[in-house]
Amino acid sequence: MAMEKRTVLILAPCGENRRSQLEKAYGERCDLFFEEDREAALSQAEIIIGAPEEEELAKAKNLRWLQLSWAGVDAYAKMQRFPKDVLVTNVSGAFGVIISEYVVAGIVAQYRGFGVYRDNQKKHLWRQRDESSTVFGKRAVVLGMGDLGSNVAKRLAAFGAHPVGVRRTVRDALAPFFEAQVPIENLDEALIHADILINCLPSTKETAGLLTRKRLDKLKKGALFVNVGRGSIVKNDDLIAALTEKQLRGAVLDVLEEEPLPEDSPLWDMENVLLTPHIAGPSDTENEDVQGAIWAICLENLGRYLDGKSLRHVVDLKTGY
Repeated sequence: MAMEKRTVLILAPCGENRRSQLEKAYGERCDLFFEEDREAALSQAEIIIGAPEEEELAKAKNLRWLQLSWAGVDAYAKMQRFPKDVLVTNVSGAFGVIISEYVVAGIVAQYRGFGVYRDNQKKHLWRQRDESSTVFGKRAVVLGMGDLGSNVAKRLAAFGAHPVGVRRTVRDALAPFFEAQVPIENLDEALIHADILINCLPSTKETAGLLTRKRLDKLKKGALFVNVGRGSIVKNDDLIAALTEKQLRGAVLDVLEEEPLPEDSPLWDMENVLLTPHIAGPSDTENEDVQGAIWAICLENLGRYLDGKSLRHVVDLKTGY
């Protein structure tokens, strides 16, 4: 007797080569539908791979498992009508390399004034800056010691920095590349000694507003702030004040409290701020390294689901991770 096929709707970016890979690996066990079948397949889909809208989830009456093509799940954790009894997994681990390279690039760009030199180049202005610094020897406080935080620590350690991790629960074994770990309740003490503060935390009730103005003032004066976690960790006004008053020497911001950043925000025009539009971990682009990592997780999980095995990267929407 033939086994009943599972209906899979794939909404994640999926080129011809990837479609062929899916058909070859799972075509005999699954009915595979893609973006162009979106409306017709929603009501049938047992599995969705990608990022459906809340309205679409309401139509997916047969949905049992949602495999996100993102690492962050805050948009789904906040949904009022997320269907009950649907298993959610993400692709945590797919972005550690590319985002950590962004972090290092941003720090070096700020320390060496590349933004200023780029502006001078456009003006055909040959002028040297008096100020520069090195990553070597800096104490880097990393908020979050998961895949992203660990990748950041690895690359900073290679530059001769001293990574210190902050996590909710301190473990007996120290993660590789970190020189120390601090429980989040001792965050204030860690900030006092930070030359660089890097946020790698997801958006949860506990992390929202964690970096208050009072906490920013506890940082070593002249510290550099890098945010590749979520913008909800700090209010724009507090960040602007700390930058204006030189409590922070600068900031590298890929995520912000409000996105897109309002046109009238002072952050746009601050020479000591490097802004990018949430691109540190580009999940919906043709970056083959990232796409390969995303699909490796998705394909493995699909195989595990079909075989009745436990899935990897399961998310608890109540905690947000």
